[in-house]
Amino acid sequence: MVKRDLTDEQIKADILNRLVNAGAFGSYHLPIDQMRRWIQNKIKKNGRTVTKCIDDLARTGLLIKTARDTMYADRQRLDEIFDYIDKHLK
Repeated sequence: MVKRDLTDEQIKADILNRLVNAGAFGSYHLPIDQMRRWIQNKIKKNGRTVTKCIDDLARTGLLIKTARDTMYADRQRLDEIFDYIDKHLK
C-alpha cells in the first residue's frame, strides 16, 4: 500500500468524508483512536497531525467531540461539511 502525502486541509476533508459515509450524526459516534488509525495508515504524516486536524475541526464546529473520546459530524451544518469535502478532497 502506497502512503500518500496529504495537506492538513485534505486530511480534514477525509475525516469529514469518513464520518459522513459512516453515518456518524447525532446518536452514532466513532472513536477518535479508530479514526486516527484509519487515516495514519494511509498517509505519510503521523497520528499527531491527524489529532491536530480533529481538534481544528472541533474548534470550527463541523465536528463534535464527546467526553468519551468519540466524535460525530454536526447534523445542522451538513451543507458546510459537504462543501468542505468537495472543495478539498476532489
